[in-house]
Amino acid sequence: VLIDTIVRYFFGHSFAEAVITLLQPLFTAADGYLGISIIWGAMALFWFVGVHGPSIVEPAIVAIIYANVETNLQLVKAGHHASNVLTVGLGNFVGTMGGTGATLVVPFLFMLFAKSKQLKAVGKASFVPVCFAVNEPLLFATPIILNPYFFIPFLITPIINVCAFKFFVDVLGMNSFMYVLPWATPAPIGLILGTGAGILSIVVDSLIYLPFIKAYDDSLVEEEAKKAEVMELEETAEAEIDDQIQAVADGKHHNINFLNSNIIQP
Repeated sequence: VLIDTIVRYFFGHSFAEAVITLLQPLFTAADGYLGISIIWGAMALFWFVGVHGPSIVEPAIVAIIYANVETNLQLVKAGHHASNVLTVGLGNFVGTMGGTGATLVVPFLFMLFAKSKQLKAVGKASFVPVCFAVNEPLLFATPIILNPYFFIPFLITPIINVCAFKFFVDVLGMNSFMYVLPWATPAPIGLILGTGAGILSIVVDSLIYLPFIKAYDDSLVEEEAKKAEVMELEETAEAEIDDQIQAVADGKHHNINFLNSNIIQP
C-alpha cells in the first residue's frame, strides 16, 4: 500500500500499471513462441529437479497474464480477435494441463497400457487429483521427479502444448483466453469455457508420453519379475530351513523316546 501510494503521488498511476509499462517489452517478447516455450519449459525443468516450478516462474509474469485476459475480453466485446496468448489460462489449461509437465493423460495411460503393478497402482491412485491439476501424487509416486525416463516428455509436452495453442490463435484465428477460471478446473473444461477449444492437446500429449511410459514400464516389469523370483527363492530356502529344523526336532524327540523306553525301572 505504501509503495502504491508513493508511485501514485509521484507518477500519477498505480504501482501495477508502472510495472506493466516498465516491463512491456519483456512481456511482448514473452508472448512469442520462444518466450512461452522458455516460461513453461522452465516450470517443468524446475519441478523435474524437485523445485516447485510455477512458484519460481509465475511471479515474473503474473501481472501480464491477468492483464492480457482483460485485454482479450475487451477485444472480443469490441468485435475483434482475442490475440494475446500469454494469459493465466494458457498456464492452467494448456502448459500445465493436469499439473506441471502437462500430465493430465499420464495416469490414464498407466491404467490402460502399463503392465507393471506399480504404474497401474499409481494410475488408479492419481487420476482423480490430476484431473483437478494436483499432480504431486503422480510426480512422486511414479516417480517422475528425477526419473530419466520422463525427462524429455516432461519438458517438451508443455512446450508443444503452448506453441500449438499460439499457432491456433495466431494462424487459425481461435480466440485466446478471455476469462479467469479457477486453476483446479479440469483442463479440457477450462479450455472449452475459456476459449472454445479442446481435445487436440490430449491426443498429442498421449502420443508424446506413451513411448516413454512403455520404456519405463518394461523396466519395472523386469524388476518386478526379478523381485518375485528372489522372493520365491527366499520362501523356498525358508521352507527348507523349517523342514531341517523340524527334522532335527523330530530326531531329538525320537531319541528321547528311545532312551525312555530302555530305562530299567527298579
